[in-house]
Amino acid sequence: MVGSQSSEASNLMAKRAACSGPIEVSTRQRFLNAFHLLCLFCGVSRIRHSPYETTFLSVEFLSITKMATKPNVLVFGGLTLLAPILTQQLIPPLPAEPLVSHIRIVDKFLVNPPTTRIPKAFIKTLQARSDLVEYRQANLTTASVVSKCFMDPAPNGLPYTHIIDCTGESFPGHESEVYIKNTFNIALLIARTSAAQMARVPGSIKAHIRIVVPWYKHPIIEKRYKETDPEGWQPKNLPGAWWHESLRAVGSIKGLPFVVVRCGSIYGESFWTTEAITIALLALIYKHMGREMKLLWSPNQPKTCINNYDFVGIIWKAAEWISTMSREEANAIAGAPFPPSYDDSVTSENCPDAILASAGSVTIPCFNAVDETNATQASLSAVISRMFGIEIGFLGSSAGALEGKMLEEAIKEANEVHLVAWSEIIMKANPPVPDTPLMPYLPPSLVTEDGCGMDGERVKNILKYNFRYPRFDERAIRDYINWCRNEGIWPETDLYTSA
Repeated sequence: MVGSQSSEASNLMAKRAACSGPIEVSTRQRFLNAFHLLCLFCGVSRIRHSPYETTFLSVEFLSITKMATKPNVLVFGGLTLLAPILTQQLIPPLPAEPLVSHIRIVDKFLVNPPTTRIPKAFIKTLQARSDLVEYRQANLTTASVVSKCFMDPAPNGLPYTHIIDCTGESFPGHESEVYIKNTFNIALLIARTSAAQMARVPGSIKAHIRIVVPWYKHPIIEKRYKETDPEGWQPKNLPGAWWHESLRAVGSIKGLPFVVVRCGSIYGESFWTTEAITIALLALIYKHMGREMKLLWSPNQPKTCINNYDFVGIIWKAAEWISTMSREEANAIAGAPFPPSYDDSVTSENCPDAILASAGSVTIPCFNAVDETNATQASLSAVISRMFGIEIGFLGSSAGALEGKMLEEAIKEANEVHLVAWSEIIMKANPPVPDTPLMPYLPPSLVTEDGCGMDGERVKNILKYNFRYPRFDERAIRDYINWCRNEGIWPETDLYTSA
């Protein structure tokens, strides 16, 4: 195939060499420039051309080369988490220059008509910048579908170089087979397809990033767990175990420029339901009811968090970082041992591709994506208390009396009370917002004694990342509320009137 293309290119060059006078940049010549660039990209260098061709290439070829230096980005999953804000950062509004040549986002949802809540700005970007961003609805459990996402080139004719994998089943309560299929298998399929492209075109994958949310036990409330602390990598539930095992399996692919980005508790625009947001909504509810708000467990419970804007920024920084080095070099600088999950469901019978516990740890470059503060329940609550003018207390050790069925009943009763009050707030708002996705449902992290205590020094020391939101404070909450207002989902009430 390459040989026949080279012969055709040589014939075209010979014809141009026979021409006299100034060389006009024709459509065929532009094709030849693009073909020449692709050959260089693929390692094909034995293409001869005349002095005329050299002169002509010096003008157009340099222009195409400059364009090609911007990466093509392929994002799997994340439509309801980070894909919208990632797109916004990489393709900023005009007249700013895009940071990438093209973004292709692939997820299970439809966007037209939408089958999930999608931010307005993202919909506008899909419509107005269709030359730079593409969305595909697809079933990522199918190998041929994933392969096509890689094999279909970007509009500039070049492969996708930066892969960001946000896939995975996050809802609890399923059998292990569901998490194997929707988390482990998809992640490994994407990574193997990425590795296959590298085998065909060496160097064509510059970065392969996989995110992981706070699935881990951090039992010592005074400690902030580093990436290299093995005890900070023990999953707290079944979905977390299979997400973790997907990291180990992908990390075992030799030579793949793989980085794991583990986030703290996320909040911020393009995200509707997080622990920090839930506390803010609960504050509105308790102010509405005229009652003191009390949280379970200790005020010192660690709650290291990250704004979604900075989470995306760190992911991109990590992708840029590993694109400049080999996997071995990245391991030496930022490698961390990923121990086995030791979950009983991780067997060769259940999942033949799993890396069994007997194989030990897998070393993978990793970054904890958390902000610059050591946030706790007390510090988060203090910010929200000031914002909404409400007292927030803690049950502390007395919450330990709630166990098993008693805890389940207490949570059920609390959620019922909260939802009734929330319905009143959103219906009495001006204007009413009955379809808001904001929901004060108590997440498990607020009703079980699970901390999230991570050390984020690597992000500053290695990636040199500069935060837009270095801490969870009034500005961060106010910006989020204003974003919700722009989306038409924030209940305008006299309970909170700050602009």
